[in-house]
Amino acid sequence: MNTYNYPEIEKDGVTYLLVSKSIDVFEGRSKNIIFDEELQIAIFRVNGLLYAVSNICLHQHAAVLCDGYVEKLTVRCPLHGWVYSLETGQTHGSRSHLKTYKIWEHQGDIYVEQPTAELPKWMDSL
Repeated sequence: MNTYNYPEIEKDGVTYLLVSKSIDVFEGRSKNIIFDEELQIAIFRVNGLLYAVSNICLHQHAAVLCDGYVEKLTVRCPLHGWVYSLETGQTHGSRSHLKTYKIWEHQGDIYVEQPTAELPKWMDSL
C-alpha cells in the first residue's frame, strides 16, 4: 500500500512510485526524495543512467549523501568522506552497504521502487 502520496505503477511485479520529472535530475548531480526523516532516497544521474540509494550515510546516520561528491559510479559523503557504490550501495573499505532501489525512467518521468520503512540498525540496541 502506497502511503507516500506519490502516483504508483506496477512493472514486472514491482511497485514503483512516480517521484520526479526527468528534467529535474541533472548529469553528475542528485535529487533527494524525502518520504520521512528516516526514509530518504537520493537519485543520481551518471553517464545518463539513474541510480537510487538511501540518502542516509551509514557512518554518522546523516541525511547528506545527495550533497556528496559524485565520481564515476560512486558518491563520497560530504561529512566524513565515506565512499559508496551507486550500483550496489557497498561502502569502500567496509562490509556495510546502503540500501539501493530499483529505478525506472519512462516518457520524461522517474519512478523508484516503493520503499518500505525499516528500523535503522543503530536503533536495534535501544
